[in-house]
Amino acid sequence: MRPEDALGATDVMEADAPAVRELADRVAGDAAGREAARRLFEWVRDEIRYEMSPELTDDTGREEWRASLTLERGYGFCQQKAVLLAALLRARGIAAGFVAQDILDHKIPASYVELIGTQHLEVHGLTCAHLDGRWVRLDPTLPRDLVEKKRYRLVELTGDGDAVLHATDLDGNPHIDVVEELGTWPDLPDEIVERTLAIDWLRLPEYKRLARRHAPFF
Repeated sequence: MRPEDALGATDVMEADAPAVRELADRVAGDAAGREAARRLFEWVRDEIRYEMSPELTDDTGREEWRASLTLERGYGFCQQKAVLLAALLRARGIAAGFVAQDILDHKIPASYVELIGTQHLEVHGLTCAHLDGRWVRLDPTLPRDLVEKKRYRLVELTGDGDAVLHATDLDGNPHIDVVEELGTWPDLPDEIVERTLAIDWLRLPEYKRLARRHAPFF
């Protein structure tokens, strides 16, 4: 993916939306490049609540992924947080795109596994950003307060490497395994939206009740 293909606004990565531009400038301040990306990454990671039960209906379309909508709500699931971060980065002139993976989450409680039948989570979303001449992956899914409560490893943008979910927690127990890399795109692909909307258990009333009773299982 060429950096020049991952700049500017799209229908969901609303880099030109007033609220997105204002926040990007306020959070990044006088920083540029990697430091601006770090500030924006940490803001989305910690200030946008991770929502494990998105409101998906038969009428849901890709407009539910709009950066301005996630910003207005103050919460989102992994893909929505990733799209918001990409929009904020683009608002500061940093090329950014969307990455999707299928992952295995070893921390999903037995009650969820019994309901959904697996620890395999499809179409996990994260951001990629072009920093210092290379593409870097940024996963803002899990906020600091949740990570500290659960004794997970905090995802941080340090050095020149990726900032992604960790394979183990602070006690050395398994946490996240990447099952399959689905791709990297300059915008949120329709195929990812369609695949997400096709996940039946996200709409089950029993799942929504579990999600509202318990803290995120990541």
